[in-house]
Amino acid sequence: MDNRDSKKNYRTRQQDSIEKYFRLHPDSCVTADEIYIRFMNAGEKIGKATIYRCLDRMVESGEIKKFLSDGGEGATYQLIDGEGGCDRHFHLKCTRCGTVIHMDCEFMDEFERHIMQHHGFMVDNGRTIIYGLCEKCNAKAT
Repeated sequence: MDNRDSKKNYRTRQQDSIEKYFRLHPDSCVTADEIYIRFMNAGEKIGKATIYRCLDRMVESGEIKKFLSDGGEGATYQLIDGEGGCDRHFHLKCTRCGTVIHMDCEFMDEFERHIMQHHGFMVDNGRTIIYGLCEKCNAKAT
């Protein structure tokens, strides 16, 4: 095993803490800055560069999903369910609070079939995000 292989398998306390955070909050969709602030508030020092490296590794390994923001100001991350279903459904993202909702419903399956049959276009569900306001933010807006 060369030095590169040992670096791939090397685990730090910080990496374990970040991975544990995602396992304890499977429905949370958070930014790297939010993770940094949560750990700082808990008295656990983890540098932002370490957080970004760990998040990149977790995205690459398929443990978490990275949702790019529409404005280019950052990304949010969420644990992928154990069955890998995140690549098989659409997502709704609130433009106000950042909440991501996973859409497992027959209507969207029908919508996807329509796009393929009538437009010859195959949708990449894992990357498909519909933007708008979640129920809570919509209630505040009205």
